[in-house]
Amino acid sequence: MESGVLLLTIGAFGVAGALAWRDRQPQYLIALASGLVATLLSPLWQRLYGFSYDPSLSPFFSVLDRPLPTMIFLAGWTIMLPPLVIFFLYQRRWWRSGYFTGALTFVLFTLYHILIETIGVRAGWWRYADGGALPFDISVHVLAGLMNGLVSLGGLAVLLITRHYAWPMLMAVVLPTPLLMSALVHGLLGAPLYTVLLLRAQSWAASIGMLGTLGLILWGAHIIASELGRRPFIGRATPL
Repeated sequence: MESGVLLLTIGAFGVAGALAWRDRQPQYLIALASGLVATLLSPLWQRLYGFSYDPSLSPFFSVLDRPLPTMIFLAGWTIMLPPLVIFFLYQRRWWRSGYFTGALTFVLFTLYHILIETIGVRAGWWRYADGGALPFDISVHVLAGLMNGLVSLGGLAVLLITRHYAWPMLMAVVLPTPLLMSALVHGLLGAPLYTVLLLRAQSWAASIGMLGTLGLILWGAHIIASELGRRPFIGRATPL
């Protein structure tokens, strides 16, 4: 299993390297590497959201008595794969930056991450405490998909904003972006939910926390989509 993930990772970085060389766009390589960096906060999210990885997976390191499996670390690039696909399409004028397209892209990113979540749980790579039960019978896969979709959307916005940056600035800005977005989304926007879950509050408090987290996630998606709406379309005439 880990060898298969390793081969996929090598293949993904190989394709990214070829695109970076051909298009003179180091974003492809830097963005994939940034996805690996984002996994470093996984032990904290395991604590807050009550999930754990298959103990048979070899750990990359452990913090807070929670391991980050090597396989999960190697697969971290998958969170930046959707933004890079859109970035590739944008470069070729096949995707236009705008509020509506940004909102639609967020939906597509969310569906992608829901699929990843579903595959991971069914394969037994990770599992949620209490079966991942959430207020309003919302599937934990949906919540995880929304959160990770917002992280990916933020990554896309940064890729477009830094499209003409030199590689030292790209390293400084793009490399930490998924890590910082994960801290923002899972650590801050998710606080209304995981706080009441950790305190085992009554159902009405958990419901309020769920609504608060969902509202903050959608608000964050609205802000990023608005920023994408201000991005100039490649090929559009702009005054000098």
